[in-house]
Amino acid sequence: MLSICSDSNLKLYEIGDPARELAGRLSCSDLIAAVFGMEHGNRCSDLEYARAWLNPQLETLTDALDLGAAAAAAAEKWRSKCSFGNVVVYGDYDTDGISATVLAMEIFRRKALGVRYFIPRRDMQGYGLHSSILDRLAENGCNTLVVVDCGTNDTELLLELEKRKIDVFVFDHHSVGASYRPFPFTVNPCIDGSDAAKKLCATAVLWSWAWKEEIVPRSWLQYALDLAALATISDCMPLDVLNRAIVRKGMTLMRENPRRGLSALFEKLGIVRRSLSEEQLSMRIIPCLNAPGRIGCADISVKALLGVGELYACVNDLIKANKKRQVISERIASKICEPDGTTRHVMFDDTWPVGVLSGVASRICSLRRSPVALAAPVGGKIRGTLRVPAGANAVGILGSIAERLDAWGGHRYAAGFSVVSDRWQEVENTLEELLSGVQIEDEVVKAIVLSPVRIGVGDWRAVSELGPFGNDNPCPRFYKARDDSDEVIPLGKDGKHCSVIVDRERLLAFNAAADLRDVSGIKGWVYHPRIDYWRNEERVQFILDYVVVE
Repeated sequence: MLSICSDSNLKLYEIGDPARELAGRLSCSDLIAAVFGMEHGNRCSDLEYARAWLNPQLETLTDALDLGAAAAAAAEKWRSKCSFGNVVVYGDYDTDGISATVLAMEIFRRKALGVRYFIPRRDMQGYGLHSSILDRLAENGCNTLVVVDCGTNDTELLLELEKRKIDVFVFDHHSVGASYRPFPFTVNPCIDGSDAAKKLCATAVLWSWAWKEEIVPRSWLQYALDLAALATISDCMPLDVLNRAIVRKGMTLMRENPRRGLSALFEKLGIVRRSLSEEQLSMRIIPCLNAPGRIGCADISVKALLGVGELYACVNDLIKANKKRQVISERIASKICEPDGTTRHVMFDDTWPVGVLSGVASRICSLRRSPVALAAPVGGKIRGTLRVPAGANAVGILGSIAERLDAWGGHRYAAGFSVVSDRWQEVENTLEELLSGVQIEDEVVKAIVLSPVRIGVGDWRAVSELGPFGNDNPCPRFYKARDDSDEVIPLGKDGKHCSVIVDRERLLAFNAAADLRDVSGIKGWVYHPRIDYWRNEERVQFILDYVVVE
């Protein structure tokens, strides 16, 4: 679908004297300085900040982290025993939960008789700890429970396990509930950590704890950064200096020495390792890792990252699961987006598989630029997912009705919740009223005035050092005013795609052919570059992001 930007919401930047002056001070190209200036504004004058951003030092940044008081207590517990007996890692079914599960298994294997894992099914148990499952784990000989990517607000359950002489560790990053009661071994920076630590995903919290407390050799931990990178991108964590450092090193590892399961997945998807980008991870790799947990059981994804079993069969199952998820999601999204479809913010259907709803909600939220909550029944309760655009706070919205919810949690733009079936109607009406009153910020599109003909492979390679790009560190965009010589031509055989020829360069416009025919008053094009390989030769591709209209 074509994205439209009005001229009034476009903010343009030139490569002028300020950029050239900054380039001289930072010893970088004018283009890099212009991109940095566009995104960081007044902070460009702080050379220490600018140099740290251009060249983040992971070790220094991690050593300076404060993960909260429980980090030391958990480390002391780790050092107090030679063995934790039979260890069970209790995780979550998305890529952060899966990656944290694998990392915890690899760490605790060093002090265990054996390590197993359990991840609840989204379509049966749902997110988080469940007392019935914990009872079964205890009865089956669990001596130590390591909880990752959940558990912060389950103190009562954790204390009960301790009464049964089970050691418990928790590594999480979710928000603390209003009635939170501290558990001494819950390592979650959102409780009492530093601001930088609060921006970490669960896998990165566990990795940083192991690094700071020297739980395992740091030389080994360097080879686990691929898991932290996958999880950081998957959970759309803010790409500040620290998270950028984590993702950069993790992606370098994936390019040069990927774990066996990832290598097989890259090969099956036709991804050239040396050109692996954060966009490929978020659009192709992570959906495959997420898919099994959304439509069934996440075990396939855990096995792929652990590198056990028949990996090519495992990878084939990941890809099949993702294709199935795409079909189901497309069917639900198409129904919601029908011309005579609902315009409500809160939607419920007892036939929807709850596992795919978060992706559908994200898509609808993006298309409508308005908050969306989708819900479906699971095991006698109603489970829902909430997505909001810039200007809103998903966790804040759910927090305002927390007393009516069975469980809830998440982040600023994405959150999940559970409701007892008898209260759903009340919650649905209240949530609809709240979402209807959300004030949405106008989207401002920032771009540098530059023709694509002036951006070569070397130029974009240099700019890419400002990446990885994502949440809070957007991929830089460029603007070219429309010219009478610009030409729209078909692309592919199905008529869905097209390209715009601008200064003899091609801007690829995916799923935009029909929409472009109907747009009038076009003033220009906003695009971004990416590296591509064709017949083993590196080149720059240009992707059309917005058509600018009057």
